[in-house]
Order: sequence, then structure tokens, then C-alpha cells
Amino acid sequence: MNVQPLKDKVLVAENKTSDKTTDTGIILDGANSVRDSRAGTVLAIGPEVTEVAVGDVVYLDWTKGSVVKVGDAQRVIIKVEHIVAVLEK
Repeated sequence: MNVQPLKDKVLVAENKTSDKTTDTGIILDGANSVRDSRAGTVLAIGPEVTEVAVGDVVYLDWTKGSVVKVGDAQRVIIKVEHIVAVLEK
């Protein structure tokens, strides 16, 4: 299934962080990371988007996005204005 964002929207996949396990075996999901600071990869962009390109790794405000299911994976559609930084390659 292809998803093509409209206007100034961007489709982003969250980059996974490694979980930490304590000595007793408790899994700490995303330990030492703040939810809003996780990076994502741009999968598709709307026709009005010029600030980012497909494949860019970005930081964004995850609370501003709309979660959508694409195939078996969850993705986020967000306005480009809520992307706060592009990581240099």
C-alpha cells in the first residue's frame, strides 16, 4: 500500500531505539530517551514540502502527528512545520 501525503504533510516512520534490560530481567522500553526526541525517517512527502526529502532522518514533535497504519506498520503523518531538525548524513 502506498501513502501519498497531501499539501504540506510528511509520512514518517519512527526509528527504533534499543530497549534496556535490568539485571533482574525487567525490560525498560526506550530507557534513557524522551518520547518526543526520537528520530524518524521520512518515507513520503506532500507536493508543497521543500524542507525535507524522502530518506531524511528527522526529529519531530511526535505529539502533533496522526498515527496511521500502513500495511502491518504504524506510521505518522505530520505537518512539515512540526519537524524540528534534519540530521546530517
